Amino acid sequence: NSREIVEIDAGEEMTGYISAAFLGGKDAHVKLIYAESYVMDEHVGPDHVALKKDRLDQVNGHLEGYEDNYRVGGFGEKSHPEIYEPFLFRTFRFVKLCITTKEEPLILQKLNYEETEYPLEVSTQVETSDESLKDIWNISERTLRRCMHETYEDCPYYEQLQYIMDSRTQILYTYAVSADDRLARKCIDDLSRAQRYDGLLNCSYPNCNPNIIPGFSIYYILMIYDHMMYFGDKKLVETYMPTVERILAFFDKHLSTEGYVGKTGGLIMEEAFWSFIDWAKEWNPTSGMPPAGLKGPVTMESLLYIYGLQHAAKLAEYLGRKDQAGQFSERAGKVQEAIREYCMNPEGMIMDGPGIEEYSQHCQVFACLTDTVSEETAKKNILKTIKEPGYAQCTVAMRFYLFRALEKTDLYEYTDRYWDTWRKMVKNHCTTCVESEDYARSECHAWGALALYELPQTVLGVRPAAPGYEKIKIAPIPGYLTCAKGKVKIPGGEIVVEWKKNGEKTEVEYTVPAHLKEHIVRGF
Repeated sequence: NSREIVEIDAGEEMTGYISAAFLGGKDAHVKLIYAESYVMDEHVGPDHVALKKDRLDQVNGHLEGYEDNYRVGGFGEKSHPEIYEPFLFRTFRFVKLCITTKEEPLILQKLNYEETEYPLEVSTQVETSDESLKDIWNISERTLRRCMHETYEDCPYYEQLQYIMDSRTQILYTYAVSADDRLARKCIDDLSRAQRYDGLLNCSYPNCNPNIIPGFSIYYILMIYDHMMYFGDKKLVETYMPTVERILAFFDKHLSTEGYVGKTGGLIMEEAFWSFIDWAKEWNPTSGMPPAGLKGPVTMESLLYIYGLQHAAKLAEYLGRKDQAGQFSERAGKVQEAIREYCMNPEGMIMDGPGIEEYSQHCQVFACLTDTVSEETAKKNILKTIKEPGYAQCTVAMRFYLFRALEKTDLYEYTDRYWDTWRKMVKNHCTTCVESEDYARSECHAWGALALYELPQTVLGVRPAAPGYEKIKIAPIPGYLTCAKGKVKIPGGEIVVEWKKNGEKTEVEYTVPAHLKEHIVRGF
Protein backbone atom coordinates (compact mmCIF):
# COMPACT_ATOMS: atom_id res chain seq x y z
CA ASN A 1 0.00 0.00 0.00
CA SER A 2 2.76 2.40 -0.95
CA ARG A 3 3.78 4.47 -3.91
CA GLU A 4 7.34 5.04 -5.08
CA ILE A 5 8.65 7.22 -7.91
CA VAL A 6 12.23 7.09 -9.19
CA GLU A 7 13.71 9.00 -12.13
CA ILE A 8 16.63 7.22 -13.77
CA ASP A 9 19.20 8.79 -16.13
CA ALA A 10 20.69 6.44 -18.73
CA GLY A 11 23.41 9.03 -19.35
CA GLU A 12 22.65 9.39 -23.06
CA GLU A 13 19.87 8.93 -25.61
CA MET A 14 19.41 5.18 -25.92
CA THR A 15 17.49 2.57 -27.89
CA GLY A 16 17.14 -0.66 -25.95
CA TYR A 17 14.95 -3.55 -24.91
CA ILE A 18 13.70 -2.95 -21.36
CA SER A 19 13.52 -5.86 -18.92
CA ALA A 20 12.09 -5.81 -15.39
CA ALA A 21 11.91 -8.69 -12.90
CA PHE A 22 9.47 -8.80 -9.96
CA LEU A 23 9.01 -10.95 -6.86
CA GLY A 24 5.56 -11.08 -5.29
CA GLY A 25 3.54 -7.84 -5.29
CA LYS A 26 0.25 -9.19 -6.64
CA ASP A 27 -1.84 -6.45 -8.37
CA ALA A 28 0.88 -3.82 -8.02
CA HIS A 29 0.78 -1.23 -10.81
CA VAL A 30 4.10 -0.45 -12.51
CA LYS A 31 4.38 2.47 -14.91
CA LEU A 32 7.52 3.22 -16.94
CA ILE A 33 7.61 6.65 -18.60
CA TYR A 34 10.24 7.00 -21.33
CA ALA A 35 11.52 10.54 -21.90
CA GLU A 36 14.22 12.15 -24.03
CA SER A 37 14.60 15.21 -21.81
CA TYR A 38 13.32 17.22 -18.91
CA VAL A 39 10.78 19.67 -20.35
CA MET A 40 9.13 22.89 -19.20
CA ASP A 41 5.40 23.53 -18.70
CA GLU A 42 5.32 25.93 -21.67
CA HIS A 43 4.44 24.61 -25.16
CA VAL A 44 5.81 25.87 -28.49
CA GLY A 45 5.83 25.31 -32.26
CA PRO A 46 3.20 24.14 -34.76
CA ASP A 47 2.86 20.79 -32.97
CA HIS A 48 2.49 22.49 -29.56
CA VAL A 49 5.33 20.49 -28.03
CA ALA A 50 6.81 21.02 -24.58
CA LEU A 51 9.56 23.64 -24.41
CA LYS A 52 13.06 22.32 -23.72
CA LYS A 53 15.93 24.23 -22.16
CA ASP A 54 18.66 22.50 -20.13
CA ARG A 55 17.93 18.81 -20.74
CA LEU A 56 19.10 17.96 -17.21
CA ASP A 57 17.00 20.59 -15.40
CA GLN A 58 14.94 18.42 -13.08
CA VAL A 59 14.35 21.39 -10.77
CA ASN A 60 12.32 23.50 -13.21
CA GLY A 61 11.38 20.73 -15.61
CA HIS A 62 9.55 17.43 -15.55
CA LEU A 63 9.55 14.15 -17.47
CA GLU A 64 6.78 13.20 -19.87
CA GLY A 65 6.58 10.69 -22.68
CA TYR A 66 5.41 7.29 -23.83
CA GLU A 67 4.33 4.84 -21.14
CA ASP A 68 4.34 1.15 -20.42
CA ASN A 69 1.78 0.08 -17.81
CA TYR A 70 2.02 -3.34 -16.20
CA ARG A 71 -0.08 -5.03 -13.54
CA VAL A 72 2.04 -7.48 -11.55
CA GLY A 73 0.65 -11.01 -11.40
CA GLY A 74 2.39 -11.79 -8.13
CA PHE A 75 3.72 -15.20 -9.19
CA GLY A 76 7.41 -14.25 -9.19
CA GLU A 77 9.77 -16.16 -6.94
CA LYS A 78 13.48 -15.68 -6.31
CA SER A 79 14.45 -18.60 -8.55
CA HIS A 80 11.78 -17.80 -11.15
CA PRO A 81 10.98 -14.06 -11.11
CA GLU A 82 8.07 -12.55 -13.02
CA ILE A 83 9.54 -10.89 -16.12
CA TYR A 84 8.16 -7.93 -18.04
CA GLU A 85 9.72 -7.22 -21.45
CA PRO A 86 8.09 -5.21 -24.28
CA PHE A 87 8.29 -6.72 -27.76
CA LEU A 88 9.77 -3.58 -29.36
CA PHE A 89 12.76 -1.53 -28.27
CA ARG A 90 12.13 1.66 -26.33
CA THR A 91 13.88 5.00 -26.86
CA PHE A 92 14.83 6.97 -23.78
CA ARG A 93 17.39 9.02 -22.00
CA PHE A 94 15.38 9.06 -18.80
CA VAL A 95 13.00 6.47 -17.37
CA LYS A 96 10.50 7.52 -14.74
CA LEU A 97 9.51 4.47 -12.70
CA CYS A 98 6.21 4.74 -10.81
CA ILE A 99 5.16 1.80 -8.61
CA THR A 100 1.94 1.53 -6.60
CA THR A 101 1.57 -1.60 -4.48
CA LYS A 102 -1.52 -3.26 -2.98
CA GLU A 103 -1.66 -5.60 0.02
CA GLU A 104 1.30 -7.74 -0.97
CA PRO A 105 4.90 -6.45 -0.82
CA LEU A 106 6.71 -6.13 -4.16
CA ILE A 107 10.42 -6.61 -4.76
CA LEU A 108 11.89 -5.14 -7.96
CA GLN A 109 14.66 -7.63 -8.58
CA LYS A 110 16.09 -5.94 -11.66
CA LEU A 111 15.45 -3.19 -14.21
CA ASN A 112 17.84 -3.04 -17.15
CA TYR A 113 17.99 -2.84 -20.92
CA GLU A 114 19.82 -4.40 -23.84
CA GLU A 115 21.10 -1.79 -26.29
CA THR A 116 20.10 -2.33 -29.93
CA GLU A 117 21.26 -0.65 -33.12
CA TYR A 118 22.74 -1.32 -36.56
CA PRO A 119 26.37 -2.54 -36.28
CA LEU A 120 27.93 0.71 -37.51
CA GLU A 121 31.73 0.54 -37.46
CA VAL A 122 33.10 4.09 -37.37
CA SER A 123 36.68 4.25 -38.70
CA THR A 124 36.93 7.91 -39.73
CA GLN A 125 38.46 10.27 -37.16
CA VAL A 126 39.01 14.03 -37.42
CA GLU A 127 40.58 16.70 -35.19
CA THR A 128 40.41 20.43 -35.93
CA SER A 129 41.54 23.73 -34.44
CA ASP A 130 37.96 24.24 -33.21
CA GLU A 131 37.67 22.17 -30.03
CA SER A 132 33.89 22.59 -29.99
CA LEU A 133 33.63 20.39 -33.09
CA LYS A 134 34.81 17.40 -31.05
CA ASP A 135 31.68 17.45 -28.88
CA ILE A 136 29.56 18.10 -31.96
CA TRP A 137 31.11 15.05 -33.65
CA ASN A 138 30.31 12.91 -30.60
CA ILE A 139 26.63 13.81 -30.42
CA SER A 140 26.42 13.45 -34.21
CA GLU A 141 27.86 9.94 -34.18
CA ARG A 142 25.46 8.91 -31.42
CA THR A 143 22.56 10.43 -33.34
CA LEU A 144 23.34 8.41 -36.45
CA ARG A 145 23.66 5.21 -34.43
CA ARG A 146 20.31 5.74 -32.70
CA CYS A 147 18.62 6.25 -36.08
CA MET A 148 19.89 3.00 -37.65
CA HIS A 149 18.18 -0.31 -36.92
CA GLU A 150 16.60 -2.58 -39.55
CA THR A 151 16.05 0.63 -41.54
CA TYR A 152 17.25 4.20 -41.35
CA GLU A 153 14.88 6.27 -39.21
CA ASP A 154 14.10 9.95 -39.03
CA CYS A 155 14.02 9.59 -35.25
CA PRO A 156 13.89 6.62 -32.88
CA TYR A 157 11.48 8.19 -30.38
CA TYR A 158 8.55 9.31 -32.53
CA GLU A 159 7.75 8.09 -36.06
CA GLN A 160 10.68 5.69 -36.53
CA LEU A 161 10.13 6.16 -40.27
CA GLN A 162 12.60 5.86 -43.11
CA TYR A 163 12.05 9.24 -44.81
CA ILE A 164 13.74 9.84 -48.15
CA MET A 165 15.17 13.30 -47.44
CA ASP A 166 16.48 12.23 -44.04
CA SER A 167 17.90 8.96 -45.36
CA ARG A 168 19.82 10.61 -48.20
CA THR A 169 22.04 12.53 -45.79
CA GLN A 170 22.13 9.70 -43.23
CA ILE A 171 23.51 7.44 -45.95
CA LEU A 172 26.16 10.01 -46.87
CA TYR A 173 27.15 10.26 -43.20
CA THR A 174 27.41 6.47 -43.07
CA TYR A 175 29.64 6.38 -46.16
CA ALA A 176 31.85 9.13 -44.72
CA VAL A 177 32.56 7.42 -41.40
CA SER A 178 32.47 3.72 -42.34
CA ALA A 179 32.31 3.23 -46.15
CA ASP A 180 29.50 0.76 -45.39
CA ASP A 181 26.64 0.57 -47.91
CA ARG A 182 24.72 -2.46 -46.62
CA LEU A 183 21.84 -0.57 -45.00
CA ALA A 184 21.97 2.00 -47.79
CA ARG A 185 21.35 -0.68 -50.41
CA LYS A 186 18.40 -1.94 -48.42
CA CYS A 187 17.05 1.60 -48.10
CA ILE A 188 17.36 2.19 -51.84
CA ASP A 189 15.44 -1.01 -52.52
CA ASP A 190 12.82 -0.31 -49.84
CA LEU A 191 12.05 3.12 -51.27
CA SER A 192 11.81 1.87 -54.85
CA ARG A 193 8.98 -0.39 -53.65
CA ALA A 194 7.13 2.69 -52.44
CA GLN A 195 6.63 4.07 -55.95
CA ARG A 196 3.05 5.04 -56.74
CA TYR A 197 1.06 4.90 -59.97
CA ASP A 198 1.88 8.59 -60.62
CA GLY A 199 5.65 8.14 -60.26
CA LEU A 200 6.14 9.70 -56.83
CA LEU A 201 7.48 7.68 -53.94
CA ASN A 202 5.80 7.45 -50.58
CA CYS A 203 8.07 9.87 -48.73
CA SER A 204 8.54 7.33 -45.93
CA TYR A 205 8.70 3.57 -46.33
CA PRO A 206 8.02 0.94 -45.01
CA ASN A 207 4.70 2.59 -44.19
CA CYS A 208 1.18 1.21 -44.52
CA ASN A 209 -0.29 4.70 -45.06
CA PRO A 210 0.04 7.15 -47.97
CA ASN A 211 2.48 9.92 -47.06
CA ILE A 212 3.48 12.12 -49.97
CA ILE A 213 5.89 15.06 -50.05
CA PRO A 214 6.56 15.60 -53.78
CA GLY A 215 10.04 17.10 -53.40
CA PHE A 216 11.26 14.18 -51.31
CA SER A 217 11.24 11.88 -54.36
CA ILE A 218 14.06 13.98 -55.83
CA TYR A 219 16.30 13.09 -52.90
CA TYR A 220 15.98 9.46 -53.97
CA ILE A 221 17.69 10.35 -57.26
CA LEU A 222 20.50 11.98 -55.27
CA MET A 223 20.73 8.80 -53.20
CA ILE A 224 21.36 6.70 -56.33
CA TYR A 225 23.92 9.24 -57.54
CA ASP A 226 25.77 9.13 -54.20
CA HIS A 227 26.01 5.35 -54.34
CA MET A 228 27.35 5.55 -57.88
CA MET A 229 30.09 7.97 -56.79
CA TYR A 230 31.15 5.99 -53.72
CA PHE A 231 30.79 2.42 -54.96
CA GLY A 232 30.47 2.46 -58.75
CA ASP A 233 27.90 -0.34 -58.89
CA LYS A 234 26.59 -0.06 -62.44
CA LYS A 235 24.11 -2.89 -61.90
CA LEU A 236 22.50 -1.03 -59.01
CA VAL A 237 22.11 2.11 -61.11
CA GLU A 238 20.57 0.09 -63.96
CA THR A 239 18.16 -1.61 -61.57
CA TYR A 240 16.75 1.61 -60.14
CA MET A 241 16.97 3.86 -63.21
CA PRO A 242 13.31 3.11 -64.12
CA THR A 243 12.33 4.41 -60.67
CA VAL A 244 14.31 7.59 -61.36
CA GLU A 245 12.68 8.03 -64.77
CA ARG A 246 9.15 7.72 -63.37
CA ILE A 247 9.89 10.26 -60.62
CA LEU A 248 11.03 12.78 -63.21
CA ALA A 249 8.03 11.98 -65.40
CA PHE A 250 5.71 13.10 -62.58
CA PHE A 251 7.29 16.55 -62.45
CA ASP A 252 7.41 16.79 -66.24
CA LYS A 253 3.64 16.16 -66.35
CA HIS A 254 3.09 18.89 -63.77
CA LEU A 255 4.94 21.65 -65.60
CA SER A 256 2.93 24.82 -66.03
CA THR A 257 2.48 26.49 -69.41
CA GLU A 258 5.23 28.91 -68.29
CA GLY A 259 7.66 26.01 -67.87
CA TYR A 260 8.13 25.79 -64.09
CA VAL A 261 6.64 23.08 -61.83
CA GLY A 262 3.02 23.90 -61.08
CA LYS A 263 1.30 23.48 -57.76
CA THR A 264 1.71 19.87 -56.63
CA GLY A 265 0.73 20.04 -52.96
CA GLY A 266 0.01 22.32 -50.06
CA LEU A 267 -0.61 22.23 -46.33
CA ILE A 268 -0.34 18.99 -44.39
CA MET A 269 -3.72 17.39 -43.60
CA GLU A 270 -5.50 19.83 -45.92
CA GLU A 271 -4.35 18.64 -49.34
CA ALA A 272 -3.41 15.23 -50.73
CA PHE A 273 0.30 16.12 -50.90
CA TRP A 274 2.35 18.14 -48.42
CA SER A 275 4.80 20.65 -49.92
CA PHE A 276 7.20 20.50 -46.99
CA ILE A 277 10.63 22.06 -47.51
CA ASP A 278 12.14 22.80 -44.07
CA TRP A 279 11.23 23.62 -40.47
CA ALA A 280 12.13 27.30 -40.89
CA LYS A 281 10.77 29.41 -38.03
CA GLU A 282 8.95 31.70 -40.45
CA TRP A 283 7.20 28.67 -41.97
CA ASN A 284 5.86 27.20 -38.72
CA PRO A 285 2.30 28.47 -39.39
CA THR A 286 2.34 26.53 -42.68
CA SER A 287 4.10 23.45 -41.21
CA GLY A 288 7.36 23.70 -43.14
CA MET A 289 5.92 24.89 -46.45
CA PRO A 290 6.89 28.36 -47.76
CA PRO A 291 3.77 30.56 -47.35
CA ALA A 292 3.99 31.25 -51.09
CA GLY A 293 2.47 27.79 -51.46
CA LEU A 294 -0.84 29.18 -50.22
CA LYS A 295 -1.03 31.31 -53.37
CA GLY A 296 0.37 28.96 -55.99
CA PRO A 297 3.43 26.87 -56.88
CA VAL A 298 6.50 26.65 -54.65
CA THR A 299 9.73 27.60 -56.46
CA MET A 300 11.74 25.13 -54.41
CA GLU A 301 9.93 22.24 -56.11
CA SER A 302 11.10 23.54 -59.51
CA LEU A 303 14.66 23.88 -58.21
CA LEU A 304 14.53 20.36 -56.80
CA TYR A 305 13.26 19.08 -60.16
CA ILE A 306 16.21 20.77 -61.89
CA TYR A 307 18.59 19.22 -59.34
CA GLY A 308 17.07 15.79 -59.95
CA LEU A 309 17.36 16.13 -63.72
CA GLN A 310 21.00 17.18 -63.47
CA HIS A 311 21.91 14.19 -61.32
CA ALA A 312 19.83 11.83 -63.46
CA ALA A 313 21.82 13.05 -66.48
CA LYS A 314 25.02 11.96 -64.75
CA LEU A 315 23.49 8.58 -63.96
CA ALA A 316 22.46 8.11 -67.58
CA GLU A 317 25.89 9.13 -68.79
CA TYR A 318 27.46 6.58 -66.44
CA LEU A 319 25.30 3.90 -68.06
CA GLY A 320 26.41 5.04 -71.53
CA ARG A 321 23.00 6.51 -72.37
CA LYS A 322 24.21 9.76 -73.88
CA ASP A 323 20.94 10.59 -75.62
CA GLN A 324 18.98 10.22 -72.40
CA ALA A 325 21.56 12.27 -70.50
CA GLY A 326 21.20 15.01 -73.10
CA GLN A 327 17.41 14.94 -72.80
CA PHE A 328 17.57 15.31 -69.02
CA SER A 329 20.00 18.22 -69.32
CA GLU A 330 17.83 19.92 -71.93
CA ARG A 331 14.74 19.60 -69.72
CA ALA A 332 16.68 21.07 -66.79
CA GLY A 333 17.77 24.01 -68.91
CA LYS A 334 14.18 24.84 -69.92
CA VAL A 335 12.98 24.87 -66.31
CA GLN A 336 15.94 27.09 -65.40
CA GLU A 337 14.87 29.55 -68.09
CA ALA A 338 11.34 29.61 -66.64
CA ILE A 339 12.70 30.23 -63.13
CA ARG A 340 14.83 33.12 -64.35
CA GLU A 341 11.88 34.65 -66.20
CA TYR A 342 9.06 34.18 -63.67
CA CYS A 343 10.71 33.65 -60.27
CA MET A 344 13.63 36.10 -60.26
CA ASN A 345 13.47 39.75 -59.25
CA PRO A 346 15.49 42.46 -61.05
CA GLU A 347 18.35 42.10 -58.52
CA GLY A 348 18.69 38.36 -59.26
CA MET A 349 17.07 37.05 -56.07
CA ILE A 350 14.88 33.98 -56.48
CA MET A 351 11.33 34.29 -55.12
CA ASP A 352 9.61 31.57 -53.07
CA GLY A 353 6.80 31.50 -55.65
CA PRO A 354 6.37 32.81 -59.20
CA GLY A 355 5.74 36.56 -58.98
CA ILE A 356 5.45 36.46 -55.18
CA GLU A 357 7.74 38.89 -53.37
CA GLU A 358 8.72 36.47 -50.61
CA TYR A 359 12.28 35.21 -50.25
CA SER A 360 14.17 32.52 -48.37
CA GLN A 361 17.73 31.31 -48.03
CA HIS A 362 16.58 27.98 -49.43
CA CYS A 363 15.82 29.25 -52.94
CA GLN A 364 19.14 31.08 -53.12
CA VAL A 365 20.99 27.92 -52.01
CA PHE A 366 19.36 25.66 -54.60
CA ALA A 367 19.61 28.27 -57.35
CA CYS A 368 23.34 28.17 -56.59
CA LEU A 369 23.62 24.37 -56.47
CA THR A 370 21.74 23.97 -59.76
CA ASP A 371 23.62 26.80 -61.54
CA THR A 372 20.28 28.49 -62.20
CA VAL A 373 22.05 31.75 -61.37
CA SER A 374 25.70 32.61 -61.94
CA GLU A 375 28.21 31.93 -59.18
CA GLU A 376 28.66 35.68 -58.71
CA THR A 377 24.92 36.22 -58.31
CA ALA A 378 24.63 33.18 -56.06
CA LYS A 379 27.34 34.53 -53.76
CA LYS A 380 25.67 37.94 -53.58
CA ASN A 381 22.26 36.40 -52.87
CA ILE A 382 23.47 34.02 -50.18
CA LEU A 383 25.45 36.76 -48.44
CA LYS A 384 22.29 38.84 -48.42
CA THR A 385 20.38 36.07 -46.61
CA ILE A 386 23.20 35.74 -44.08
CA LYS A 387 23.75 39.41 -43.29
CA GLU A 388 20.28 40.92 -43.66
CA PRO A 389 17.12 40.09 -41.68
CA GLY A 390 13.86 38.93 -43.21
CA TYR A 391 14.94 35.71 -44.94
CA ALA A 392 13.78 32.28 -43.80
CA GLN A 393 16.96 30.43 -42.85
CA CYS A 394 17.99 26.86 -43.63
CA THR A 395 17.56 24.93 -40.38
CA VAL A 396 19.20 21.69 -39.22
CA ALA A 397 17.35 19.75 -41.92
CA MET A 398 18.77 21.87 -44.75
CA ARG A 399 22.20 22.84 -43.41
CA PHE A 400 23.89 20.15 -45.51
CA TYR A 401 22.73 21.94 -48.66
CA LEU A 402 23.53 25.38 -47.26
CA PHE A 403 27.07 24.22 -46.50
CA ARG A 404 27.44 22.92 -50.08
CA ALA A 405 26.44 26.35 -51.39
CA LEU A 406 28.83 28.12 -48.97
CA GLU A 407 31.60 25.87 -50.20
CA LYS A 408 30.77 26.49 -53.84
CA THR A 409 30.71 30.29 -53.43
CA ASP A 410 33.89 30.53 -51.30
CA LEU A 411 31.87 31.52 -48.23
CA TYR A 412 32.74 28.47 -46.17
CA GLU A 413 34.05 30.58 -43.26
CA TYR A 414 30.40 31.38 -42.46
CA THR A 415 29.89 27.78 -41.31
CA ASP A 416 31.31 28.95 -37.96
CA ARG A 417 28.14 30.88 -37.14
CA TYR A 418 25.92 27.99 -38.23
CA TRP A 419 27.77 25.49 -36.00
CA ASP A 420 26.40 27.62 -33.13
CA THR A 421 23.19 25.63 -33.46
CA TRP A 422 25.08 22.49 -32.43
CA ARG A 423 27.17 24.31 -29.83
CA LYS A 424 23.88 25.30 -28.20
CA MET A 425 22.81 21.64 -28.17
CA VAL A 426 26.00 20.70 -26.33
CA LYS A 427 25.58 23.62 -23.91
CA ASN A 428 22.04 22.44 -23.12
CA HIS A 429 23.36 18.94 -22.36
CA CYS A 430 21.89 17.26 -25.44
CA THR A 431 23.50 13.90 -26.16
CA THR A 432 22.09 13.74 -29.71
CA CYS A 433 21.17 16.25 -32.44
CA VAL A 434 17.73 17.85 -32.28
CA GLU A 435 15.21 17.94 -35.13
CA SER A 436 14.98 21.73 -35.34
CA GLU A 437 16.65 24.54 -33.45
CA ASP A 438 13.49 26.64 -33.30
CA TYR A 439 11.58 24.04 -31.33
CA ALA A 440 13.08 20.67 -30.51
CA ARG A 441 10.29 18.15 -30.73
CA SER A 442 12.63 15.24 -31.45
CA GLU A 443 15.89 15.10 -29.49
CA CYS A 444 17.45 12.70 -31.98
CA HIS A 445 17.10 13.43 -35.70
CA ALA A 446 19.90 12.09 -37.88
CA TRP A 447 19.70 14.74 -40.57
CA GLY A 448 21.48 16.78 -37.90
CA ALA A 449 24.56 14.51 -37.81
CA LEU A 450 26.16 16.87 -40.35
CA ALA A 451 29.62 16.90 -38.75
CA LEU A 452 30.12 13.27 -39.81
CA TYR A 453 30.19 14.41 -43.43
CA GLU A 454 31.50 17.92 -43.09
CA LEU A 455 34.74 17.20 -41.26
CA PRO A 456 36.13 14.31 -43.34
CA GLN A 457 34.66 15.17 -46.73
CA THR A 458 34.97 18.96 -46.73
CA VAL A 459 37.39 20.08 -44.01
CA LEU A 460 39.85 17.25 -44.78
CA GLY A 461 38.59 17.31 -48.36
CA VAL A 462 38.52 13.59 -49.19
CA ARG A 463 35.84 12.82 -51.79
CA PRO A 464 35.25 10.62 -54.83
CA ALA A 465 36.09 12.45 -58.04
CA ALA A 466 34.77 9.70 -60.30
CA PRO A 467 32.26 6.85 -59.83
CA GLY A 468 33.38 4.14 -57.44
CA TYR A 469 36.26 6.25 -56.11
CA GLU A 470 38.13 5.47 -59.33
CA LYS A 471 39.55 8.94 -58.82
CA ILE A 472 40.07 10.47 -55.39
CA LYS A 473 39.99 14.19 -54.73
CA ILE A 474 41.90 15.56 -51.74
CA ALA A 475 41.09 19.25 -51.49
CA PRO A 476 40.56 20.60 -47.96
CA ILE A 477 38.29 23.59 -47.45
CA PRO A 478 39.64 25.33 -44.31
CA GLY A 479 36.94 27.97 -43.88
CA TYR A 480 37.47 29.59 -40.49
CA LEU A 481 39.71 26.76 -39.22
CA THR A 482 43.50 27.01 -38.94
CA CYS A 483 44.40 23.31 -38.94
CA ALA A 484 42.92 19.83 -39.11
CA LYS A 485 44.06 16.24 -39.28
CA GLY A 486 42.54 12.79 -39.38
CA LYS A 487 41.92 9.61 -41.30
CA VAL A 488 39.04 8.99 -43.68
CA LYS A 489 37.61 5.57 -44.44
CA ILE A 490 36.81 5.01 -48.11
CA PRO A 491 36.02 1.85 -50.07
CA GLY A 492 39.39 0.17 -50.45
CA GLY A 493 41.28 1.70 -47.54
CA GLU A 494 41.97 4.76 -45.40
CA ILE A 495 43.42 8.13 -46.34
CA VAL A 496 45.32 10.20 -43.77
CA VAL A 497 45.28 13.98 -44.19
CA GLU A 498 46.84 16.80 -42.17
CA TRP A 499 46.84 20.48 -43.04
CA LYS A 500 47.55 23.82 -41.43
CA LYS A 501 47.37 27.42 -42.52
CA ASN A 502 50.66 29.22 -42.93
CA GLY A 503 49.88 32.84 -43.71
CA GLU A 504 47.97 32.93 -46.98
CA LYS A 505 48.93 29.36 -47.82
CA THR A 506 47.51 26.05 -46.64
CA GLU A 507 50.11 23.30 -46.25
CA VAL A 508 48.66 19.84 -46.81
CA GLU A 509 50.18 16.41 -46.31
CA TYR A 510 48.44 13.13 -47.01
CA THR A 511 49.17 9.43 -47.21
CA VAL A 512 47.21 6.81 -49.09
CA PRO A 513 47.54 3.03 -49.45
CA ALA A 514 49.97 2.11 -52.21
CA HIS A 515 47.27 0.64 -54.44
CA LEU A 516 45.33 3.95 -54.34
CA LYS A 517 48.16 6.38 -55.13
CA GLU A 518 47.42 6.42 -58.84
CA HIS A 519 43.81 7.39 -58.10
CA ILE A 520 44.63 10.82 -56.63
CA VAL A 521 43.59 13.59 -59.02
CA ARG A 522 44.36 16.64 -56.90
CA GLY A 523 46.56 17.16 -53.88
CA PHE A 524 48.06 20.13 -52.04
